[in-house]
Amino acid sequence: MTTTAIAWTVGTVLALIWALPAGKLLLLSLRGPSGLADRWDALARLFETGFLMAVSLAVVVWTVFPVAVWYVLTALTAAAAGAAVLRLPDLPARADDAKASRRRLSALGNLALLAGFTALIAVVP
Repeated sequence: MTTTAIAWTVGTVLALIWALPAGKLLLLSLRGPSGLADRWDALARLFETGFLMAVSLAVVVWTVFPVAVWYVLTALTAAAAGAAVLRLPDLPARADDAKASRRRLSALGNLALLAGFTALIAVVP
């Protein structure tokens, strides 16, 4: 009973944490030129969503928590990634605002986290 409640709580929290950036990326990508600042912004948000997807895959007990949530969130992530990729040619390579360097660092940091965590999942049984 307690283990099931913990699995549901962890699954619910991680599903919400994953759904928020995926949904925001989708909405910003569909908004047009006023949505994403530059290509680095799109990549940072996409890598963040991918990292949360990998964490959810590794941490959530999908035999207890409904696997339909995984399918819905994966479809949301795929739609967000597709919308961001379609928006990339319209975005500037680098914006000239004060936060541009922070977005580049964020994209590279999120990519490093995603790669490291994915490698950890592949190595640890």
